[in-house]
Amino acid sequence: MKKTLAGIALGCVLAVSLTACGGSKSTETTAADASAETSATAESSAAETTTDGSGKIVRVAAVDPQVALDPQQYTYSIVMKIIDNITESLLTTTENGLEPTLLASMPTISDDQMTYSFELLPDVKFHNGETLKASDVKYSYERLVKMAKMATLLENVVGYDELSAGTADELSGIEVQDDTHFTIQLKKPYAPFLSVLSTAYCAIYPQDACEEAGDNWGMSVLYGTGPFKMDSYQTGVGVTLSRFEDYHDDGVKLDGLDYKFIEDVNTQVLEYQKGNVDYVDVDPSIYPVYSSNPDLKDQMHGFQPTGCYSLTVNSKTFPDAKVREAIALSIDRKSICDSILHGTATVPTSYIPAGIIGHDDSLPEFEYNPEQAKQLLAEAGYPDGIDLRVTVNTKYQGNVAIATAFQQQAKAAGINVEVEQVDSAAWSDMKKSGGVDCGIANWYVDYADPESMLYPMTKTDTNSSFWHNDEFDQLLEDGIATTDDAERQEIYAKAEHIMTREDWATTPLYNETKFYLLNPKISGFQMDSTFRMFWKNADIQ
Repeated sequence: MKKTLAGIALGCVLAVSLTACGGSKSTETTAADASAETSATAESSAAETTTDGSGKIVRVAAVDPQVALDPQQYTYSIVMKIIDNITESLLTTTENGLEPTLLASMPTISDDQMTYSFELLPDVKFHNGETLKASDVKYSYERLVKMAKMATLLENVVGYDELSAGTADELSGIEVQDDTHFTIQLKKPYAPFLSVLSTAYCAIYPQDACEEAGDNWGMSVLYGTGPFKMDSYQTGVGVTLSRFEDYHDDGVKLDGLDYKFIEDVNTQVLEYQKGNVDYVDVDPSIYPVYSSNPDLKDQMHGFQPTGCYSLTVNSKTFPDAKVREAIALSIDRKSICDSILHGTATVPTSYIPAGIIGHDDSLPEFEYNPEQAKQLLAEAGYPDGIDLRVTVNTKYQGNVAIATAFQQQAKAAGINVEVEQVDSAAWSDMKKSGGVDCGIANWYVDYADPESMLYPMTKTDTNSSFWHNDEFDQLLEDGIATTDDAERQEIYAKAEHIMTREDWATTPLYNETKFYLLNPKISGFQMDSTFRMFWKNADIQ
């Protein structure tokens, strides 16, 4: 999930991983078997039934986060998909730009671009009946810094350094005037700041209830200001939400949401076809089967999340850029896109995706060139090749398949790949400690700004390759100091080139298209390019 202070990222984030969440466990049911088994039930699919007798309840197939529903601690995309309907941030990033959510209007900004003045909507209620106050905003942002995971989102706020270091117990740059008015002072101009405040990490929690809940926050207790309140969260079962009757914005039509935890991707679609769920993500491994099903084709939707999958190399393990470039040249992305991902992904030309400032559409696709890789290894002092340990999280079986394919492809470059499979807990610990020499992960922007794509490389411990480059860091500082689009385009294109084509700190693998099945009786559902899922305006016809 640095500062996500910019345009509007998951985070993830399921990286998948977000950001990353998602993936599946192994199963004995094949996609072909699933399709055959359910063909007879197509006419009684989820399109036929929508409610369970208790009102308008949308049922969502999801993987089990197995962690607290608290993005300040866990940046998995599935966490975002759930809590975005429970908690709210001050602003929301929409296709039309930033819009105030908990604010009476957009904040005013001082001439020097360093002081932001906010006014909260009056009488906004949390799910426990407490009224939202400016002190809750300050508390939530201070908690974000103390939790450390996504703390650098607020690193440009005055007082961040002291609070982060533990030498102060507050963010001194946030000043509360009264219950509805507060200001935030920055250390320097920061163009993406308001976009950062629109992310799920900056959701506002009620101070007293959150402190009282302690470790139970996000497990048995979770209060927000959103359209739905959490009724229950049971690991291995699911999460149930019901409409919040005192919601500050009128018009919520659904009575609730029911997230059903189903780990196997085929079983998820089976449940959809049986009419037991109304929404399901379609894994690339089973997309060819179900996209060709005539009973499902009109219910299949696709979108391109803003981000990419990458192969990231630990620069401490491989400090020579020639070795990192050789690794980048030893993976056949086109083959992976065509075979493993069944044509649902494309070979990238840059780490910054199209549609984001800094994307350079003049660059060629990242290539597979094992002979050049061998030459680079020889120049770096490895004429006989190298051993490379690629660690993958078993929760995401697609990544395991990609690593296994890479194992075969890299042989032509003289690279002996060992695929190490670990669970989610070990994966997180190893990345933070530097124990992953090479890993596969994805990153989706938290907001539509190049800073949200680039900052994780040097500013977070979850997506870092432990790579640092002074020129790159300075370019990122330059990029947030200006609002001129042409100037920012030049700055971020140069920064991305340093990262992926000069120092080879990470190498993009593919840009994906994601697919999901949605009950055709449901309208008003919103899935945006940052992979956030909003049911606030949905209805069942």
